[in-house]
This record gives sequence, C-alpha cells and structure tokens, in this order.
Amino acid sequence: MVQTNIPAVSQNDQSASENAVSQNQGVASSPSQNDNSLNNFKAPLDRTSERVTKKPFGIYITSDTSPVQPERFRGYHTGTDFEIFSEELNSDISVKAVCSGKILLKKYVSGYGGVVVEMCELENNPIAIIYGHLKLSSISLEEGNLINAGDILGILGKGDSAETDGERKHLHLGFHKGMGVNVQGYVSSESDLSKWLDPCDYICLD
Repeated sequence: MVQTNIPAVSQNDQSASENAVSQNQGVASSPSQNDNSLNNFKAPLDRTSERVTKKPFGIYITSDTSPVQPERFRGYHTGTDFEIFSEELNSDISVKAVCSGKILLKKYVSGYGGVVVEMCELENNPIAIIYGHLKLSSISLEEGNLINAGDILGILGKGDSAETDGERKHLHLGFHKGMGVNVQGYVSSESDLSKWLDPCDYICLD
C-alpha cells in the first residue's frame, strides 16, 4: 500500500516538504533490451521546449516570486511544468509515456489531482517518472501494467477542477532517482533537489 502525503511545500506548512511518498518496488522489465537508453526516451507532448514558460526544473517558488498567481506552494520545483497553448484550453491533450516501464501508482494526490508514477530505467539506473495533473478516468492502464515509450498514457485534466486539484491545465513531469515513489512537487533545500533530474535534459530535444 502506498502511503500518500501532500506532494509540495504549502505556504502554510513548510514542514510538508519532509513528507515523501515512498515505497520500494521492483523495476519493470523493459519490452526490449535497449529501451532504457537515453535515445529511447520520448517527449510526453509535442513542442516540449516551447511549453516550459513558467516553472522549469529547480526554480525557487514563493507566493511573491511565482510566475503563477495565486500561488499556494513554496520551495524548489522538483519537476518541469509543460504548459498548454491557448488553442488547447478546451481540447483533449494526450500525454505519452516518456519511457518503457511499469505503472506503480495511479491515484488522486493533493496538489496534483490525477497522478501516475511509472518505474523505468535510465542507463541501467532505476528512475521514477511522475506525471501530474492528469484526468484519471482517461487512463486505462492499472498499477502493475507495462507501457511502452511513446504510448498514450491519458489526457491532461481540466484546469481549475478536481482533475488538477484546482491548478491550471498543464503537465508536471518529474524524474526521481531510485526505486522509491516520491511525488513531492517541491522541496525545501537544494540538497533535496539533488535526488531529482531535470526532465528537459532528456526529453526537450525538439
């Protein structure tokens, strides 16, 4: 059973950053031997580089400095936010798996709405991929199922709704090192940020 806590540092409770969602689980067998190489990582959306306009990896967020207002979180951003384009606001936007692996978590999480965590390997090292702000009902796969890189995982949740826990319509993508499941959106220190990788180093290649 995966224990779930708030995934980000709330403005009202900075200590929440110490609460990680973690559970040791096995790494999925890749559908092919070379699927864990860097070259086999895929972008979850098209035009990825153009979409990183508000919250890139590692940015320090406060209620005063955040590019998103109003802001309810605080800390170093553990992932990269991929924004929608204006013409996509009322359209279903498909999110693709960035790697081939196993679904470890599929559930509603405070601060995100719908979340999926996929366990993959990157150059023979385990890595957990966090997809945040998804419409859970659009995801046909269940925990334990395998998915291939480039396959459609689901669609983005509707902005300002329960599907995104009141957040704008966008994709939060996190790369957490190791075999644990950790869905924190923010951490309080740069040393904690070292447990994460910048997704754009691997998938913002367009």
